[in-house]
Amino acid sequence: MDVSKEKIAVAVAEEGRQEPRFVGMIPNTVEAIRNLVRQLQAEDVHLEFCYEAGPTGTGCIVCYT
Repeated sequence: MDVSKEKIAVAVAEEGRQEPRFVGMIPNTVEAIRNLVRQLQAEDVHLEFCYEAGPTGTGCIVCYT
């Protein structure tokens, strides 16, 4: 997830796939994030959410499971 003040760019890195799949842009709101999780969630799927800071950020990757 690439986060800005107004929107979030979402990509999914699926196991066995070489490149992440771009899902799209969503508004940066709690409800939009909840809807995204509902869309991606399935019984056999383990979701992890990552934020990668760029050169002006902290320089680390944070993942949420």
